[in-house]
Amino acid sequence: MKSDPPKKWRHLLVIEDQEGRRTIHLEASTYTIGRHPSNTIVLKSPMISRQHAVLLRVLDPNSGNFFFRLIDGDLQGKRSVNGLTVNGKPCQSHILQHKDLIVFGGDVRARYHAIANISDSGFNRYTRALQASSISDQDVASFGGAFIGSEMSEVTDLQLLRLSSFPELSPYPIIELAPNGQLTYLNPAAIQEFPDLGEPDVQHPLLSRLKSWSLQERRFSVEEINVGDRTYEVTIHLLRESQLIRCYITDITERKRSELALRMSEERYALAAEGANDGLWDWQISDRSMYYSPRWELLIGETPGTLQPTIEEWWRRVHPDDLERLRLSIKEHLVGTRPHFECEFRMKHADGSYRWMRSRGKALRNEEGQPYRMAGSMTDVTEYHLIQEQILHDALHDAMTGLPNRVLFMDRLSQAITRRMRRPNSLFAVLFLDVDRFKVINDSLGHLAGDQLLIGIGQRLTACIRAEDTIARLGGDEFAILLEDLTNPAQAIEVAERVLAALSRPFRLEGHEVFTSTSIGIAFPSEESKTAEDLLRDADTAMYRAKSLGKARYEVFSMTMRAQSIALMQIETDLRRAAERNEFLVYYQPIVDLSTLKIVGFETLLRWQHPERGIVSPSEFMTVAEETGLILPISWWVMAEACRQMQRWSKVFPRSRSLSISVNLSGRHFQQADLLLNLRSILSETEFPAERLRLEVTEGILIDNKEIAIATLEEIRAMGIGLYMDDFGTGYSSLSYLHRFPIDTIKIDRTFISALNSEESSATIVHTILMLAHSLRLKVVAEGIETRQQYRVLQALGCNYGQGYFFAHPLSAPQVEQLFASQSLPHLIRPSPKKHNAHGLH
Repeated sequence: MKSDPPKKWRHLLVIEDQEGRRTIHLEASTYTIGRHPSNTIVLKSPMISRQHAVLLRVLDPNSGNFFFRLIDGDLQGKRSVNGLTVNGKPCQSHILQHKDLIVFGGDVRARYHAIANISDSGFNRYTRALQASSISDQDVASFGGAFIGSEMSEVTDLQLLRLSSFPELSPYPIIELAPNGQLTYLNPAAIQEFPDLGEPDVQHPLLSRLKSWSLQERRFSVEEINVGDRTYEVTIHLLRESQLIRCYITDITERKRSELALRMSEERYALAAEGANDGLWDWQISDRSMYYSPRWELLIGETPGTLQPTIEEWWRRVHPDDLERLRLSIKEHLVGTRPHFECEFRMKHADGSYRWMRSRGKALRNEEGQPYRMAGSMTDVTEYHLIQEQILHDALHDAMTGLPNRVLFMDRLSQAITRRMRRPNSLFAVLFLDVDRFKVINDSLGHLAGDQLLIGIGQRLTACIRAEDTIARLGGDEFAILLEDLTNPAQAIEVAERVLAALSRPFRLEGHEVFTSTSIGIAFPSEESKTAEDLLRDADTAMYRAKSLGKARYEVFSMTMRAQSIALMQIETDLRRAAERNEFLVYYQPIVDLSTLKIVGFETLLRWQHPERGIVSPSEFMTVAEETGLILPISWWVMAEACRQMQRWSKVFPRSRSLSISVNLSGRHFQQADLLLNLRSILSETEFPAERLRLEVTEGILIDNKEIAIATLEEIRAMGIGLYMDDFGTGYSSLSYLHRFPIDTIKIDRTFISALNSEESSATIVHTILMLAHSLRLKVVAEGIETRQQYRVLQALGCNYGQGYFFAHPLSAPQVEQLFASQSLPHLIRPSPKKHNAHGLH
């Protein structure tokens, strides 16, 4: 018997709401119905929920046709506010039949139509008729067979059986396939999750995988299948009795992502721990069991896996001095005092040595806040501690000699002072040492030899003291010694004498045998010296006293030395203020032609009009000016003032225009790069002729800096300025260099002139100097002529010029003007009864 062909069904939903009537062709697998515009079917009424209902297309496996199920609310179980009715009865889920009347929220009406075996033209007429007015059952029958009668009843019973089963109500997708791989059933969750699963001609990746599985004839399997960017776990059951394959599908995308993130985190942590070279530990506090990673065991030299899993394995290896501190740090974290645990301690290595370790950790706590587990890491920081110790050592020791430096010395000296405050009868001493002539050795043999000498001195000094004493290099060629626990001051004197003897022996430097010595100052604690700085200053003052008394000796500090030192500091302070307050005066000592007794020029001499002490001679402040560098601004002021004064006199007293002016230069001037610039500037500002200016330099300046001095003097001479060699014959054998220096005149020092009255040898020396100078075509000025006899001898020997008290004292500017006002230059200016020191700027 030939079976009837399957019927082709068409489904319509006619809706009446506030916007009127509209007809919807139901063809999709899922429709959401509600007020919000995101729904597939939007109902216009305030009584309608945001998502009011779901319309699901269900496959009938027997006929291959679809029917629709209406569900109140959404698939997650949330119901609508005002509910829905079908044919006047409230319901939550219903299989729709032809002509079912649906009311959504008590306001929006809809009617469902299911028509079978109707042509396209007939279906269009039917749709238009529905749109125009309601259609009776007779009208429906005239268009074709409706989805009614026993067939509908049969389908409805089958589907109602399904609705009451677990698959229909499950929130997870469930699908069934025939043994040949044909899809026979999708539950509502599957339809919503995979809306295109039942579409014809769609190669869905889920079906492709399941069809291949069906060929394997296994009863059970769990597989992971990727659909787009989602991952699903599919539990597959082969139900042989029912001749179908049922699949339970779970979306595990988020779980897979979490697993991947966890795996990456674990890998990242493991890589970080391995890269950081840390050992890991994990302590179960309740049973005191401990896990040590292989790296943790290697850090202490143990073979991985050999340690017992107890906390005691850790404790017994910690240095006894550090164990209590480690336990306290862990306890403070466990009780909540510290948010994290961190501690550095020493642990005994398998080789018997102690290594510095840094351990960090954190505890896990239960709901009551009680710790039940603690884990962390351990790092070997031995090298870091060694570096820190080296940095500290370098910060407190001299890099060259290895001796303590000033910082460490002052710290130990301060400690000695503190101990003396607790024990007033204790005694210590400070020795301050300065190497004599070190600059000469350093400059002549080079800095490498100088460094070797300092190292050798440090070694010899160390051999002169006890282990409990401290010797330090303060800087340059200065050393200091702290002698503690002395019984009497004589012990410090003995050490000083040992040092002098040790340094008197020669040193071998760069193949040279070098001799040196040291000047030592000794200071003892006193009521006046209460700080480390005070004591070191006192020893330094005593050292300078020893150096001024001939070097290679020691001096013990006394309060007299401090008074002298304070006086020198006061002079320096007053000197600086003197320049600001214009307290300096320029005096002029005439230089006389010995053959005519006429004045040919003046030498400038400096006087200080002190506001409290009156006129101060240069001998009292010139050394301080040299040491502090004040000599430079003072001497430039003297030169400028003398040039201005000579210019003023030239305008008032025309006969003075032929006179010269002599100004002293010090060694510091030749160390300045702007020497020539300053000379040109003064001559330009004062408009004083360079030919009338004479610059006096000492032998020492020329001999110490021969090449630089010669080059500089050549440039000065090229400017037209005359050059005098001052104090000729004192301290240096300069005769071999005399012809090389571009000088015009030499000045014989007063020491040779003063002996002309009594010593025949002095006359011989002066005669020799004059013969040498004249042979080199140099003029000669004799300084310090005080008697007629000296004048007569010098005149007889052919000396060109002279100056001294025999002719005139140094004169102030008004006194010189009185001299010029006499309209003639007198042949001889008799000295006044009172003598004044006539030192110049040297």
